[in-house]
Amino acid sequence: MRPSFVSFARFWTRASPTVRGWLRAPDAYLLYQLARGGPASGQIVEIGSAWGRSTIALAAGTRAARRERVIAIDPHGGDDWYLAEHDLAGESSLAEFRENLRRFGVDQWVDEVVMTSQAAAGVVATEPIRLLFIDGLHTYEGVRSDIEEWVPRMVEGGVVVFDDYDNHDPGVGVQRAVDELLASNLVDGHLRKRFNLSWTYRLRDAG
Repeated sequence: MRPSFVSFARFWTRASPTVRGWLRAPDAYLLYQLARGGPASGQIVEIGSAWGRSTIALAAGTRAARRERVIAIDPHGGDDWYLAEHDLAGESSLAEFRENLRRFGVDQWVDEVVMTSQAAAGVVATEPIRLLFIDGLHTYEGVRSDIEEWVPRMVEGGVVVFDDYDNHDPGVGVQRAVDELLASNLVDGHLRKRFNLSWTYRLRDAG
């Protein structure tokens, strides 16, 4: 058994039943692996944290390798799409998010940004990004905006990960926005998939 999986399993067996969210073990392990040993160098940015399920996986991975901190961007407001869709409208996820990071000992590896992705893009200074996880607003407009704001900040060879590419529920536009990105010259046009997550690599800018 790979040492990285043993380290992952050690915390995930505790996190999975106690931290709310929809991230499943195969996808959590992918985020953990990419944070711990993914290609390139630079910042890790997460768009959409909710109660911290994915944030913990990213932070535990980068902590294990003593790499970069995670910038976790989420307004944590009661109008978040994931709260509304699961009858939790009006409930802020911020206090529980902070407590979960503390419980799993990764709070010192996370810089929380309590605002929308679009607002954060205008004020948060980042190094070139080596790992970008887009799991915010799932509408076409929301995902397209996240792509336009954050993918150009990525370093060549960096990995951009998307949640729910194959989700065809009404109002979900992840696939359309990602397909448009794949047709551009910003990323590798081949999309890799594992369970609910999909990812590709940042290419050098044209010219």
